[in-house]
Amino acid sequence: MIANPTAKRLYDVFFSGCALVLLSPVFAIITAIVKLADGGPVFYRQLRVGLAGRMFQLYKFRTMVPNADQAGPSLTKAGDARITAIGRILRRSKLDELPQLWNVFQGDMSLVGPRPEVLRYVECYTAAQRDILRHKPGITDLATLHFRDEETLLGNTTSLEDFYIQHCVPKKIKLNQEYAARANLLSDTWIILQTLCPYWVGVLVTYGMLLVVSFWLSLQLIHDFSFPPIGARQFVTALIAVVALQLACLTWRKQCTGLLSYFSFPELRQVASALAFAAFGLLVLKLCFDMGPARNVILVDALVSVCLLSGFRVLLRRWRESSGEEEEDSVNPPARVGIIGAGSTGAHLAVQLIDKKNSGRKVVAFFDDDPSKWQKCIHEVPVVGMPECLLDGWTDKLDEVVVAMPDAPADRMHQIDQLLRKSRLKFYTLSSPRYFLRSRCSIQPEAHT
Repeated sequence: MIANPTAKRLYDVFFSGCALVLLSPVFAIITAIVKLADGGPVFYRQLRVGLAGRMFQLYKFRTMVPNADQAGPSLTKAGDARITAIGRILRRSKLDELPQLWNVFQGDMSLVGPRPEVLRYVECYTAAQRDILRHKPGITDLATLHFRDEETLLGNTTSLEDFYIQHCVPKKIKLNQEYAARANLLSDTWIILQTLCPYWVGVLVTYGMLLVVSFWLSLQLIHDFSFPPIGARQFVTALIAVVALQLACLTWRKQCTGLLSYFSFPELRQVASALAFAAFGLLVLKLCFDMGPARNVILVDALVSVCLLSGFRVLLRRWRESSGEEEEDSVNPPARVGIIGAGSTGAHLAVQLIDKKNSGRKVVAFFDDDPSKWQKCIHEVPVVGMPECLLDGWTDKLDEVVVAMPDAPADRMHQIDQLLRKSRLKFYTLSSPRYFLRSRCSIQPEAHT
């Protein structure tokens, strides 16, 4: 159901106005920091294409050196020397976008809507793509969520603007069209919440809730499911100390970037080691400083936590697999493998390559069309972006590519085939990971160079 324009405008005015008032101290602090850093202007202004092709001036906090647009392209990628030290922090936290609340309050933008582009990129739109200009641009949208780490996605590209126009712009427009087809205030609110709460925060909160349950359950097991003989303050203090240390160790073991519904022995080892380190730290505090919960509580909680977190992720994996999402000679050094397709088939192949130490192959990256998987990890292997990223910076980092997309449409498979032929990498198309793993000789009928 499409949002009523009047209701959406009232929604935008109310929440942007409240945000401008409540965040005014933040505006003042950022203004002072940016100004004091190098004495340059506080705000960056740029003409963007808005509703029905009307131009408007978009506001951001300045994150680059003065006159940066004259020293390079308007696009930036990871490591761009024009970005200031303060600017990197503002970009990473998305605080540089806050001045656009004024654009929303004025009526040039909406809180949620297709991100406005500069004119030269809009001029590259096809007739069908220009249809997106019927919708008022916004601060955030589905494309913003999936391209949250756009600078990292573009980090390996050599032809920055060409890659962006050819591959990123069509993806963004497609996502915007998906949003526009079912936009309503409820979906807008959900997109705003996801923008404010990045994926890793959601993972951290999920783990936190499970660890709280684990600690409570451990106390109940030790005290035979009767209320433990400790006061409420002591319980809360111990709970905070235990869960905080466990979450810190899980973050250290990089368990907040992985997709929760992908789980195997590599993740189990990392989860178990993180919680073991946390238990060891708590035992040291208890033995040396008599701080924290009792030793038996620490040990039981460590075991229960591993079981609870692992069981939860196994259930998510079973749910994903049952939902029908997708279905040996040693060499030194091992061949570096990229997998196109981060679904069940690709994930299963990665697990087998990881577990089979003498396979002569090492999975270094996933490539997938699903933007929600980008910049996350599956079995500790990063999903670096769309398959087209292969042509920009990855041809020298890979030895082989495996196309693990058994359910992909024929036209998309044709596009990927042409893309891989341009890359000159050895590549394979398969539907069964076992067939790929038997030996290098057995896959020659499916191999291409």
